[in-house]
Amino acid sequence: MNDKSYIVQKMFNQIAKNYDLMNYIMSFGNHKKWEQEIIKSVNKKNMKILDVACGTGSLTKELIKISNQNNTIGLDFSLSMLSIAKNNGIENTVLADGHFIPFKNKTFDMISIAYGIRNFSNLNQALIEIKRCLANNGELKIIEIIKPINTFKSVLFKIGFKLIAPLLGIVISRNISAYTYLPKSAELFLTVKEIKNILNKHNFKNIKIKQKFWGSVILLETKL
Repeated sequence: MNDKSYIVQKMFNQIAKNYDLMNYIMSFGNHKKWEQEIIKSVNKKNMKILDVACGTGSLTKELIKISNQNNTIGLDFSLSMLSIAKNNGIENTVLADGHFIPFKNKTFDMISIAYGIRNFSNLNQALIEIKRCLANNGELKIIEIIKPINTFKSVLFKIGFKLIAPLLGIVISRNISAYTYLPKSAELFLTVKEIKNILNKHNFKNIKIKQKFWGSVILLETKL
């Protein structure tokens, strides 16, 4: 595990207790709608699903409704997050780093990542692992925060994430550094075009992206 991964792991262990509340407040309750929207096109029952960077299991719980407990696994490298996921009813969890997924080739029909890809220290390595673990025609679904390109939307982003997020971090989680990291990581992350390019490079196809929340959140679907 490199320095960035260690720092991110430590941060999520510290904020796990208040993570769901912060997500709810910062998205104005929209995060559950985005979860529903990203998985609504999934119509196969009993798919084998891996939720990478599953956190407290919010998205994992929705995926279980599509598949079932036995076929749905939540993976995260934060033990504190996984403990909460277990309490939230996620039976199958794995403590592991998304750069090194501990499953055989072509194990899963679908892999999902909510608010996780910008935290990877090596996105190429993570995508190699995701691709390796996906079955033929396997699906990848992503929810992520990005910096909007549009000037007006970018101003809203700065107000919402650069000012409000750290303030909430102090009031709710008592951890300003974690919620200063959030807007910074989004601002330094890839653009929509760059995300498409890197997925194309790894031979993902049929890339569909919707932008939400003034362009600061993307819902992405693609497959092998």
